[in-house]
Amino acid sequence: MAAPLITALEIGTTTVKVLMAEVREDGGLMVAGIGECDSRGVRKGEIVDFELALDSVRRAMETAESSSNKSIGESIYLAASGGRAESLLFAGGIPVLNEYDEPGGEITRDDIEHALEVARKIPVPEDRIRLHTLQQTFEVDGRSGIVNPEGMLAHELRVGMVLIHGQRAVVENLKKLTESVPVVCADAAFGGFCSALAVLSPEQKRSGAVVIDLGGGTTDYLVCNAGLIKLSGSIAVGGDHVTADICSGLSLNRRQAEALKKESGSAVINRLKRDQNISIPAEGGFSGRVVRTATLHTIIHARMEETFRLIADRIEQNGLSGVLSGGIILTGGGSALEGVADLAQQVFNAPAHIGCIHNCIGLSTKQEGGRFAAVIGCVRYAAGQLKEEPQVRAGWREWLSRLWGGKRD
Repeated sequence: MAAPLITALEIGTTTVKVLMAEVREDGGLMVAGIGECDSRGVRKGEIVDFELALDSVRRAMETAESSSNKSIGESIYLAASGGRAESLLFAGGIPVLNEYDEPGGEITRDDIEHALEVARKIPVPEDRIRLHTLQQTFEVDGRSGIVNPEGMLAHELRVGMVLIHGQRAVVENLKKLTESVPVVCADAAFGGFCSALAVLSPEQKRSGAVVIDLGGGTTDYLVCNAGLIKLSGSIAVGGDHVTADICSGLSLNRRQAEALKKESGSAVINRLKRDQNISIPAEGGFSGRVVRTATLHTIIHARMEETFRLIADRIEQNGLSGVLSGGIILTGGGSALEGVADLAQQVFNAPAHIGCIHNCIGLSTKQEGGRFAAVIGCVRYAAGQLKEEPQVRAGWREWLSRLWGGKRD
């Protein structure tokens, strides 16, 4: 039986990425095609010009099909970055009855399924859309941390859930964009969740880790500990803000600032280079000039430190600062910036490194893994949702269950 071909799409502020991959029986991925082009009509992860954005998506899809000599097919899975995503921890439950419908009895599999069904029905505001509802641990008569309550005697069974939700208008407009290609959007997953699926190992998730996806217009993050997701969200700050700061601080046009950031930028102030000068040629009506390396690094450092501290503050507010033994894992285009892992380590006071893609063939993971983490993880997420291939689906659901403590609602 041929391995299923899955296509994932990420519509970012800076680039649009399409990845086509086959899912092997052992759960590994074989990349079949990649498409990428500059993104237009998107700002901070939101569509601001529908036709420009649509053209970018179509060009990225055409490139992916050309590189794979295969058709994308009728449906894709969307990695939705930005959208002001947030997470919410909550619990729902049911009374446990005995055979006479009296309080107190043995917890059965039906009781567990009923409790899960109740917990997944937590309402969300009209302007929000549910992206994932992931199971945490059970609580039996007030005793928390129960992994499997079946067969236990109790009066009440409760189950914890983490709900990841986004802004409805943002996600639905992204879906509408794909439908105008035209191609069916089979499902949308939170980009930060996808990136975590691509780079996190079960060991890192158990010991506590943060995955930060540094995009152009937004930065997604996800925190896990003790094998479960504890916090996730998105902030409307990204690499484009760094470029804008360089434009303003050094009086450069956008093209000059972007090239300077990529070629000479650093998130930490390099003391060995601080007295060096960088010559910038004239372009687009902006005169050429010479800037000090220390000045450039100071501008970048300030914005990147602010970005990391915004996330660090949210982690601290949720009491998770002390459970990050697995460290900080960086993905996204911004992870290529020199010194970014060193700065993250300083801000979070935890080990930090660039994410490495696991069990994936056909992509230069060392050079491209960080940038393509969201679409790779989106393919893995999609594999767990497949209904046409029960054996593959079962294997992936088992893997997702081990890694995330539950499945998507």
